[in-house]
Amino acid sequence: MRQICALFIALPALWGQLPRPDSPSERNPFAGQADAVSAGRKLFATSCSACHGANGEGGRGPNLTTGRAIRRLNDKGMFTTIRSGVPGTDMPPTNLPDDQTWRLVAFVRDLSAPAYESKLSGDTDAGATIFFGKGGCAGCHMIRGRGGFLGPDLTDAGALHTVPQLREALLKPSARIADGYQGVTATTADGAKISGVARNNDDFSIQILDTKGDLHLLSKAKLRDVVFQKNSLMPEDYGRRLTAEEIANVLAFLGHQSVRPPGERGMESRSRGRR
Repeated sequence: MRQICALFIALPALWGQLPRPDSPSERNPFAGQADAVSAGRKLFATSCSACHGANGEGGRGPNLTTGRAIRRLNDKGMFTTIRSGVPGTDMPPTNLPDDQTWRLVAFVRDLSAPAYESKLSGDTDAGATIFFGKGGCAGCHMIRGRGGFLGPDLTDAGALHTVPQLREALLKPSARIADGYQGVTATTADGAKISGVARNNDDFSIQILDTKGDLHLLSKAKLRDVVFQKNSLMPEDYGRRLTAEEIANVLAFLGHQSVRPPGERGMESRSRGRR
């Protein structure tokens, strides 16, 4: 099998060339099938990961988990890109049989889909037990009004994030710290310390949200110092503290969190566009 070295490296250039019809003939016959996604993952590992990373996070080739190009390209267009490659770029054609190519499409589509739409193998109930219990996640994160204040509210986590993004947030929290959630400790002129996350910060003042949910509005002229934490406040050791099965369960629980299913969001957007 010829290695696919740079999958979708020139996707933006193809947007104008590949239509997005909704006819059945243009859809992936394996779309949404967990076994097809699993098979596609194995094909990706042997054919694509050298350039796109083990989980599609990017490298020599582009990141396949966050780019809008993946979400906007229809299944047939993705199939054609894999099969034919992109002349003049590092993206070569492949001789994969049709059924294997479609399974690869299923996996790549799953990489960039909202977690709510992905087929996750974990147990959501077991994940909830870990989230609110052993994992201690609810100490900082809130879901539907239950939990802490220091971390982002995860009520809509499954609709707003992909599975790889949720996995990275759980296992490598310092890789990306959400705006408004950087840890900070301010020391007042009389030596009192106020710790939490910096919700707003400028040259003259800082707003710190503490573990109780209280917001402190502080003038920097009255502070002795302000120390920001470089790493995330979230523990970095969940990869060791939790088993592989427990991690899968937590991801399944988080992936299930959505105020409304993403499909309903799309329907609402389209209805607004017709008004």
